[in-house]
Amino acid sequence: MPYHEGKKWRGVVRFVLTDGQLHRQTRLFDKKKDAIGWERDTRIALEHAEAQKRSLRGIGEVMTVGKWAEYYVDHAEQTWPHKTFDEKRRAFRRFFDTKICKPGDPITTVSVEKASKVLAVLKEHHSGNNLNRMRKNLIAAWNWGIKNHKIPAQNPFALTDRSSEIIKLRYVPPMEDLKAVVDVAAGEQRLMLLTAFYTAARKCELFRLRWTDVDFASNKIGLWTKKRKGGNLELDLMPMAKPLRSLLEEHHRGAESEHVFDQSPHSQNSNNRWLKELCKEAGVKAFGFHGIRHLAASYGIESGASIVDVQELLRHKSANVTARYIRRLKKGNRAVEALEMAL
Repeated sequence: MPYHEGKKWRGVVRFVLTDGQLHRQTRLFDKKKDAIGWERDTRIALEHAEAQKRSLRGIGEVMTVGKWAEYYVDHAEQTWPHKTFDEKRRAFRRFFDTKICKPGDPITTVSVEKASKVLAVLKEHHSGNNLNRMRKNLIAAWNWGIKNHKIPAQNPFALTDRSSEIIKLRYVPPMEDLKAVVDVAAGEQRLMLLTAFYTAARKCELFRLRWTDVDFASNKIGLWTKKRKGGNLELDLMPMAKPLRSLLEEHHRGAESEHVFDQSPHSQNSNNRWLKELCKEAGVKAFGFHGIRHLAASYGIESGASIVDVQELLRHKSANVTARYIRRLKKGNRAVEALEMAL
């Protein structure tokens, strides 16, 4: 998919040739639709050229490791938020960096032994947490290949062992720290922080928010999420808090874009940096947008909200997921309190 580069759109085509070499072309356009059309036409031309090469050699298309990776990364780019897509793309980049499996190798040559060797090499340079994420992404890619491209049904990565990892709880800032950061923030950054708290929205959902999703008449706000099976984009409607409504009404009066928040790549890719800078300016421990989401859930629990209320706030499909949130966020424990009174 094309992406913004300054005031233009850059089209990108990645294509694995018959000999296994990765071919990449890029081109700048004034309009996104032109970049999309160029990507489509370029891919068709490359596929036609490669088909002719194969016919001249008298062979049919063989699914290679490179093609499997290319097809899955393209699918990921179309299906998931940029952060998820980038994580999957990095997993394949590191997979090929080991040089144990090459792009031109037939997919049938990827065995459990090779998969284990790949992970063993990666373990020398990455933590157990990162290694398990890469393993998870490769397992998902192989399962997708089984379903969509009829690659071997035995998933070699699923048969490898997980690595030991250090599990850390996500840092959830206290309410006074969020208030301190909001006090030093200004303009759209301040609005984004408050919107994140009042809606418990994920970062990517904030950047998807359009003015058409903000219904002042019915006092509801809609958040588009891909946290659904298959990565489908789904709209979640929720009540709009009164303070948030006032802030959005004021911001809407001077709005020139269809989106509520700045859509430039600089803004989307650097928001965690400016949030860290605001935390430093406020003199508090750094936290991220997901920490604000946890804080919103925590404050709801402490204020007496039911698990159903918190589930609706977080927009979880499963109450079990919400229950896990609550167990991590609860400050007290009745069993511990009972022991305190025992002696």
